[in-house]
Amino acid sequence: MAEPSSSHSYGRTVLATGASLLGTYAGLAAARWAYRRTLPSPLSLPPALDLEPRPIEGPDGRAQYYVRPGNGPPVILLHSFNAVASSREMQPIAEHLATTTDRPIYALDWLGFGRSDRGPRAYSPTLYERQLYHFLTEVPDGPADIIALSLGAEYAAQVALQAAPLVRRLVLISPTGLAPTQGPSAPGRLGLALADRTGTFELLYHRLTRRTSLRDYYARQIFLAPDAIPSALLDYAEQTAQVRGAYRAPLRFVDGTLSIENVAEDVYARLYRPTLLLTPASPDATVQSFERLSSLLSQNTRDLSHEALPGGLLPHWEAPTPFFGTVNEFLDLS
Repeated sequence: MAEPSSSHSYGRTVLATGASLLGTYAGLAAARWAYRRTLPSPLSLPPALDLEPRPIEGPDGRAQYYVRPGNGPPVILLHSFNAVASSREMQPIAEHLATTTDRPIYALDWLGFGRSDRGPRAYSPTLYERQLYHFLTEVPDGPADIIALSLGAEYAAQVALQAAPLVRRLVLISPTGLAPTQGPSAPGRLGLALADRTGTFELLYHRLTRRTSLRDYYARQIFLAPDAIPSALLDYAEQTAQVRGAYRAPLRFVDGTLSIENVAEDVYARLYRPTLLLTPASPDATVQSFERLSSLLSQNTRDLSHEALPGGLLPHWEAPTPFFGTVNEFLDLS
């Protein structure tokens, strides 16, 4: 019998490889479909804060926010962006304000997080700036003081720059955009795009947002003292990841899509509302860095001020006494 030609062997190899890849893809798709059917709606989550939850329809979907009515300038709380972000991150601030001031309190769940809609859409800085602008024009009565965390600070600052009459003052906690570089490398983005296309990212997301993994993440990258990680934060973080569409916005956070390009010079440095930046006194043990902070402060000495606080990237959880002392004075809450 004649030996098969090398071209025939190559063709068989290609076909076998293709069939194997197709089978793997089909298996991933089936696993993803089956898992999705087990997940509840984001609205099945319990409220993240002990404030009244309300919906708001916006140009890009239905969001959820929390409110405690009051008198005087409103205070708006904006959570961060990460794999398990929600308004629960702002709980100590909401509780402090509710017990020490009569001012109206609002906390907004960004689209793609918390109890807000997490459907398929183009998650981008433009979308979140539009969401915040819509909220500021439709909900609070008058210009607001905004307390924003991490990447949420970028959107708060951008809206304050573009629509200054809606904002009185800004408190930016551990603001992003102050590192020398941001986001993954080009190969990293390519890998994430492939993982998204094949469904691998979605499946890995749900596996890596279990309580044990989340505790490790907070201990290594967010809190300086691992024993300071609160159970209330861990509990809600795990819950908020196990709902339909939970992976969508975090994917865009991981691949760098949600960061505003050159935000330090183009946004922070140009602010003309009083703005307080709060960063860790010892940030080296956290996932963020703030090397561009000194240069930024020198560019806008009139409107920007800075305080370095003990604790990690969530000082309102880890070091509440110095945090609230600083914020009370800046926002004239005491």
